[in-house]
Amino acid sequence: MIDTILLAADDNGRAAIEFMNAPANVFGGIIGYALFVASVWGMFEKSGRSGWTAIIPIYNWYVVVKLAGFTGAATILYFIPLVNIVFGWIVGWHIGKQFDKSTVFRIFGLVLFQLIGFFILSYGSDRYLGKQADRA
Repeated sequence: MIDTILLAADDNGRAAIEFMNAPANVFGGIIGYALFVASVWGMFEKSGRSGWTAIIPIYNWYVVVKLAGFTGAATILYFIPLVNIVFGWIVGWHIGKQFDKSTVFRIFGLVLFQLIGFFILSYGSDRYLGKQADRA
């Protein structure tokens, strides 16, 4: 089988290397997804939603967008290249507002290092304020 792969490869053998790296890429994706689920589970529970909904792909982003105070239809923005990056920053900023976090935490914890910020919100002593945060 390796002989077939090497024959199909270009002069540098790039296809063979990419084929051998495929299991590592899949494993890395699974680890990344598991970390995301673990990071938002507590936020979902603090907001009164079921934590297990963090496991369901795409729906978990729908819930994150709702936690930030946007309509669920805004989840579509995560499927548009480059727009999804900016929208992710905006969602992180607004989630920080919903948990009454400082501007510094919002910038560093929820815009630049979002996964770490989600863990801090989920398992720290922060309370989800929801509509109360808009009034404050």
